[in-house]
Amino acid sequence: MSAYETIIYEKRGGVALLTMNRPDIMNALEAAMAQELVSAIRAAAADDEIGSIVLTGTGKSFSSGGDLSRLMQGFELLEGRRWLQEGYAQLMELANVKKPVIAAVNGYAVGAGFSLALLCDLIIAADTAKFGMAFIKVGLVPDCGALYFLPRLAGLQKAKELVFTGENIDAAEAHRIGIVNRVVPAAELLQEALKLGQQLAEGPAVALAQAKEILNASDGLSLEQVMELEIYAQSLCFQTEDHKEGAIAFLERRKPAFKGR
Repeated sequence: MSAYETIIYEKRGGVALLTMNRPDIMNALEAAMAQELVSAIRAAAADDEIGSIVLTGTGKSFSSGGDLSRLMQGFELLEGRRWLQEGYAQLMELANVKKPVIAAVNGYAVGAGFSLALLCDLIIAADTAKFGMAFIKVGLVPDCGALYFLPRLAGLQKAKELVFTGENIDAAEAHRIGIVNRVVPAAELLQEALKLGQQLAEGPAVALAQAKEILNASDGLSLEQVMELEIYAQSLCFQTEDHKEGAIAFLERRKPAFKGR
């Protein structure tokens, strides 16, 4: 475990567990936490022993969203733009990391906290979790990529409803409309997230990274463009030790022992 002030970074087998640890402000994404999350994500990305990342929070909240104390100070137009651009550059580190990222949503994921969960590849939610696009309640539009991910997952009409009303939905509804992958009892959340994280960490890292990159880009590409990317990625995967091991293991009817190369 490393010495961060606003988050806890632990290695659990092949999984980097990042826990937002400011329950006193419901894990709001204030500047220090955002910077430490970026640092931890970079550390996990560079660590060959880590194959996946799990992001969660302490207390009753995954994250309550933006730092309202900073927003209350107000911005000049260009100042606000620069502030957001800096924050977005940090968030793109989470979206672009080549290793799979799982959000383990333990409580409230509202506003930018909801956006943060959407930036992850998979979402596992406690049955007590709540999700809400609360931006409209403070006169703002959803940000941090929410207007990109939400309609892709929930559909345009449902996304408009969530954005326009700012109402919270529970984990069961989030699962029903395609935002959440799995809902589990609250007491089992971390166990289940780490179990899935370890499963992914033991997978073929090159193939997972290539698949993630193409899937994330696919919405803005034609079928022909996606197939061209598939050709490139598959040609690369053909050269890996993991592909050879996978083929041999399949023929020998055993579980493959991937090495991430």
